[in-house]
Amino acid sequence: MTELDNPAWHALAGEQREFGLVGERAARYRADISPIAAVADDSPAALAELAGLTEPGQYVALFREGELPAASAPLWRLAAVVSLSQWMCPAPPSLSPTTVDWLELGEEHAADMYRLAKETDPGPFERHTHRLGSYIGVFQNGQLVAMAGERICLHGCREVSAVCTAPSYTGRGYAQALVLEIVARQQRAGCVPFLHVRTGSPAEAQAKRAYRKVGFVKRMDAHMSVLVRR
Repeated sequence: MTELDNPAWHALAGEQREFGLVGERAARYRADISPIAAVADDSPAALAELAGLTEPGQYVALFREGELPAASAPLWRLAAVVSLSQWMCPAPPSLSPTTVDWLELGEEHAADMYRLAKETDPGPFERHTHRLGSYIGVFQNGQLVAMAGERICLHGCREVSAVCTAPSYTGRGYAQALVLEIVARQQRAGCVPFLHVRTGSPAEAQAKRAYRKVGFVKRMDAHMSVLVRR
């Protein structure tokens, strides 16, 4: 499970290479996929290589904590640090699947997924993030009102991501049903599901309760640094 200490690097250097720009010690998803980037280590050389993959003015989000090395200051500005907790689901959920009518989401639903993500802010989600994995959703009156899917996928582990419900449709069990389905798929594929929860977000406590019910356990605290290319 040590790969989960730096999941984006192992994903981009492995099975999700096609979705990114990948160097020897640095990588990033394409801007239309995700702002998430990664370095193999936190050295100035790795951060310099990442700068070569990033246009001036663009921002990236790295799983790292702390100030930038002084040698990186001409290339990067630290804009923010977001605290997270990382969770994993090592065993099959004890909850039984609930009866929710959901649909597979694909390219024809890209605009609906992007709209819902921007409305609910489940984390970074761009116009083509959905290409990273399987996505499912619930429609009501012709409108996508809940969804869940996969983002960072590496050998043996898959991230549950973009779990969100439109404000007027919360409390109906949609998110739990969708997460249960995504987790079941991942475990059938022989993968360990994992996810991240933003510390201090309005929905943090509720999210943790919901994920514990599914069977997720906290693995570690983490941080994500938002860097802007100078």
